[in-house]
Amino acid sequence: MTCSAPLLLLCAILPLANAGCRSAPSSLFTDGDYPGTLRPPSALTTEAVWQQQVVATWSGPDGGEQTRGFGAAVQRRGDSLTVVGLSPMGSVGFSIELSPAGVAIKNNIPDQMVLPPRFILLDVQRAFYPWIEAGRAESSGERVIKRDGERIEERWQEGRLTERSFTRIAGDLGGVIRIRYEWGRDDWAFPTEAVLDNGWFGYRLQIVTHNETRISQEAQP
Repeated sequence: MTCSAPLLLLCAILPLANAGCRSAPSSLFTDGDYPGTLRPPSALTTEAVWQQQVVATWSGPDGGEQTRGFGAAVQRRGDSLTVVGLSPMGSVGFSIELSPAGVAIKNNIPDQMVLPPRFILLDVQRAFYPWIEAGRAESSGERVIKRDGERIEERWQEGRLTERSFTRIAGDLGGVIRIRYEWGRDDWAFPTEAVLDNGWFGYRLQIVTHNETRISQEAQP
């Protein structure tokens, strides 16, 4: 399978399952192709490890729907945010860390990650970071803010975020990034399911969080 530009993100986040994308040239995408500002890890106030299962869906070259699934983990600890992609055997396929020093990556499968790790971090932050101050988020209703060239809309119901969207104000990218949420655990900071439809690049990520482990202050180095 040859990866067209809208599929490169999937080739990047599916290094373990999508071996057909191995030959896609990394030069097709640069950091500037995906607008957005990486926020500091501390903007996610909860320090924890979230274990997840991700299913990615996109249209193949024949127009048919294709899917791939993989295990993942997200950790926010101190001044770092780490995203890990797991192999079917549970070993680390890649890890991406955002810290004050910048973005660091470890990729255990060479030539598989053809997209800048920043793209993956942006999707994690769009899906799981808070974007509207807690004092402004109503228990139910809609809120809108403009930030970094994007219009961000949120819908809340009974104190829970149910939907969020990102639209480029300048219109330089068509479509909308829309995320829908399901909450199954009142004591978790993350939803039990988030479905991200990226209308800018044409893919869907279904992210199911099946465990949240808080990091105690005593465990801090």
